[in-house]
Amino acid sequence: MMIENKEFGRIEVRDIPLPWESEDISGTYTYSGRVLVSYGTAKEHEGKDWYHVVTLNDDGTDVREVFHGEIPKLQGANGIRWMCFADNKRILLGDYVLECSPDIDHCEEAKLMRLYYPEHLDHGEGIFMRWSEIVIAPDNVHMAWTMLTSTGSMNYLGRLVREEGCYRLEDICAISSDTFFAPDPEHEGYCVPLPARGGELKQFIRGGRALSMAGGGDSVSESMVLPLDSQELIQITHTPGYEETTIFSADEKLGVVMSTRFSEKTNCGVFGLVPQPQSMAVRGKFINCLYMYSVSGVRMFRKGNIGPVLIDIEKSMKEGRAHSGVDLSDPEGRWVYYSPISWHPDSTRAMWNEGTRPAEGPIERRLRMCRLLDYEPGQPVPAGVVPGKEEIPYALPGKAPECRPAEDAFSIKIKGKSGGYVLNEGGTGNPPVYRTVYEDFSDDGETFYNGTMTVTAPVSIFAPGKTVFEADLSVTGRHVGEMKLRAVFRRDDVHAPARLSFAEGEDGKPESRGYSAYDGVVLDIKDMEP
Repeated sequence: MMIENKEFGRIEVRDIPLPWESEDISGTYTYSGRVLVSYGTAKEHEGKDWYHVVTLNDDGTDVREVFHGEIPKLQGANGIRWMCFADNKRILLGDYVLECSPDIDHCEEAKLMRLYYPEHLDHGEGIFMRWSEIVIAPDNVHMAWTMLTSTGSMNYLGRLVREEGCYRLEDICAISSDTFFAPDPEHEGYCVPLPARGGELKQFIRGGRALSMAGGGDSVSESMVLPLDSQELIQITHTPGYEETTIFSADEKLGVVMSTRFSEKTNCGVFGLVPQPQSMAVRGKFINCLYMYSVSGVRMFRKGNIGPVLIDIEKSMKEGRAHSGVDLSDPEGRWVYYSPISWHPDSTRAMWNEGTRPAEGPIERRLRMCRLLDYEPGQPVPAGVVPGKEEIPYALPGKAPECRPAEDAFSIKIKGKSGGYVLNEGGTGNPPVYRTVYEDFSDDGETFYNGTMTVTAPVSIFAPGKTVFEADLSVTGRHVGEMKLRAVFRRDDVHAPARLSFAEGEDGKPESRGYSAYDGVVLDIKDMEP
């Protein structure tokens, strides 16, 4: 497939030829520019977690074996991942490190080494998954990972230390926020918001001095950058719908994003069309539901796509919603994106994984790539020094996160920089209700917010059940908009994607109904995929 684009020129999109068929394929570029592929199924060896690992060129030639054998999946881990070290001699798998001698491209001996996390971060109270994402820094030493808990996520940074027969993580620090507010020193009874460093980590950038991550921003969910050497928090994408992973090219000028922006009926744009400043009470309890609808649902049975999308990093930051990027998803809608995304070191090629939906028959997998035929790349960003925990201004001790009790109610009032206030409160009721209330709130003196948003949801964001979102919100001034919206999502069990209910409610109206409007754009929830 050839895409002609004014901004990026010609873009070739094609499969990476593989000399076998398998329902379990995962691929990523190595630092040398070859493709590392794992394949195989549990059926091969009587239910054991058996893998074949090879490297090849992205035209399908020169296949070389790296490893074959059992790699047991451990409880509390997000499966097996394949993250290549910059030294091109090792692969991080999550709970293991695979050492390749003399290197990954010419592996004559492969050694599987167990990676041990600190005990208190392995089996602590409320830990849902000890890691959901893992990334290795270009210095080949520092590792960062995301832990999922019953109340959200927590990110950590540590040093990999090799011991006899294993690896361990040492010098641990937390790099997520554990406090999101502080008392307002100028206004009694009010609070000031602190940077919300959360979401899932995706990639070391800036030579190891920053991380890309998913979650945050001023809409549903955006791609962010988390510098390790400053208090700054940088928003990369600006869309009304669900955004997650941005993986930067080696020159860090381009990115490939996991995005729903080209999936009209499942992008959840009706929830983010109107920006919602300081709405953390509502958003924190609703974001996983939107993920389970727009991502998990699309991967399993729902029509739509989750990208990927090619973007210009600088334009995405400066132009916001005006920079749409290029849709790289399957135009026929049969194949759906899966992690990971990776870039060739020449910054002209990117690769990702795709699969078919289980609801449509036996699962098929493929590796997909794009090649920018007219792009002139810059120099790759060189590896640098990763800041230690003493140099990260917001680093916290590497202890296990504290899980708040279900009855932990809160009420946080934030004064607008130019007038009014926003109130976030919740944690009361069974099920608990979370509310954001605007009273003439303005940060710029030109745009003003009034109204409410509420979410009624299970205590844990990962628990099944019914989640109800309601908004009666108006925006006036320089920007004009409103949300008159009600949405009911249902999940049958912890692994089931969310379903949007349009069934008749007790009032005789559809359970999900209403619209959002902002600066002339109108989105109606009835147009979403049920």
